[in-house]
Amino acid sequence: MLNIPNLPEKEELEYKEKEFFVSLGEQLQASSRYWFLALIILIAVAVPAGFILRGVLSRAFIASYEPPSVNLNPYTPQELQVIKAEVIPLGAGQVSLYGQLLNPNPDISAKEFEYTFVLADSGGQETGRAAGKSYLLAGDSRFLVVPVETSASATVSTRLEISNVDWTRKEPEYDLRFDIVQKNTGFTPEGKFFVEGLLRNLQSVQIKKVDLDFLVFDDRHAEILGVNTGSYTDLQALESRYFRTIFPTTKYFSPESIDVIPKVNLLSPGVIIGTPDKIPAR
Repeated sequence: MLNIPNLPEKEELEYKEKEFFVSLGEQLQASSRYWFLALIILIAVAVPAGFILRGVLSRAFIASYEPPSVNLNPYTPQELQVIKAEVIPLGAGQVSLYGQLLNPNPDISAKEFEYTFVLADSGGQETGRAAGKSYLLAGDSRFLVVPVETSASATVSTRLEISNVDWTRKEPEYDLRFDIVQKNTGFTPEGKFFVEGLLRNLQSVQIKKVDLDFLVFDDRHAEILGVNTGSYTDLQALESRYFRTIFPTTKYFSPESIDVIPKVNLLSPGVIIGTPDKIPAR
């Protein structure tokens, strides 16, 4: 015989169901208030703590930050080499100075650099300085010349210091050629020795500035006995420009003993006006 349990009345079941849902709603409502209060407290604490923490972290980051190093010289060239630096006595506390430089870098030019001749007496004490600026193309060699420098005491030696070299990989598009013709020497009415001649521009373009270095050699062409320098501007296409330079000496030298060396800074903007016949740069 089956034992059928006594089921609650329908009204009683509906009452218990309603009671369950009411109790569940009250529990959820109480829990919502709890989490809402907890969220408010968390926000109240987190906002000022976030500002404080952000400031601390920012200061710590700034203090520990090391900016990337900036390579002001993107090249690693060899230094300009001083081959020689010499003094030529002129008397009366005056000397001439010259130095020979070499750029050992075959593809990097010294667009500009500063140089200083430091003069010294027989005891090694400094007697004066002569400074200037110049340039040196890639793989080139040139003389730096100071025709006359006065010092307080007898100067017997000098050293040549190079600084602030502005390197560049820019290469001249053209090379230039010149001729020195009708070179002659003589004396002025005041008895000063001079060199004269013609500087011939072999290019069909105008050249804004040409520098000339004058070097007087001995009979063996081994030792430099005198130096001078000059600059000539606006040399026209195919022009032959007369030049004359006076040396601070009364000694005579033959035309054959004198080298006249033209130099043009091909890295200087606008130094050539026009397009010369293409001569491969050295």
